[in-house]
Amino acid sequence: MKITKSLNYNFLSLLTFAITTSTCCLILSSCSSTASGKGSADGDSSITDEDLALGGANGNKFGDGNIPTASSKTTGNFQDIFFGYDSDAIDPEYNEMLKESAADLSSNPGMRVEVEGHSDKRGTNEYNLALGEERAKSAARMLVQYGASSSQVSTISYGEEIPLDPGNSESAFAKNRRVHFALSKNNRKN
Repeated sequence: MKITKSLNYNFLSLLTFAITTSTCCLILSSCSSTASGKGSADGDSSITDEDLALGGANGNKFGDGNIPTASSKTTGNFQDIFFGYDSDAIDPEYNEMLKESAADLSSNPGMRVEVEGHSDKRGTNEYNLALGEERAKSAARMLVQYGASSSQVSTISYGEEIPLDPGNSESAFAKNRRVHFALSKNNRKN
C-alpha cells in the first residue's frame, strides 16, 4: 500500500510538471522580439550586414519585417542575374553589367552591395539555400574580380523564400532562379 501511494504521488508530480512545462512553452512561443535602434552606442549610424539582411537597401520588408520584399531590376548596373536550372554558372551575357557594377563600387568606396541568392521552389529548403548561396558567391566573386573591394560586397541566400513569381510553371521557376543586388551607402568615416 505504501508503494502504491508513493507511485501515485510520483505520477501526479510528473503530470503537474509536464502540464506546467507545456504551458510555459506555449506562452514563450507566442512572444516575439523586434529589432530596435540603428547603429552603435557611439553614434555610428553605418549600415551593418544584419541591417541589410533584415531591412534591405530600400526599407521594403516582407511578412513580419525581417525579409526584404521580392523585386527585380532588369536594366542598367546591378541588374538581376538569372540562372539555369540547378546551376550557379553566370551566363557571359552578364559580364559587361558586372564590370560596370564593379566600377561603380570601386569609384564609390562608401557604397555597399549585398548579393542575394535565390532559387525556385523545386528541391529541399536546405538544398535551395545552399544553391542560392553558391549563386550569390559566384556573382560576388566576379564583382571583386572586376575591381570592387571585397569589403563592399556581402552575400546572403534566401533560397526559395522570396519568389518573384509564386507560380508552378517553368517561366515562374526561371524568374525565381536569380541573384538580386541590394545597394546601400556606408556612412562610416574611415
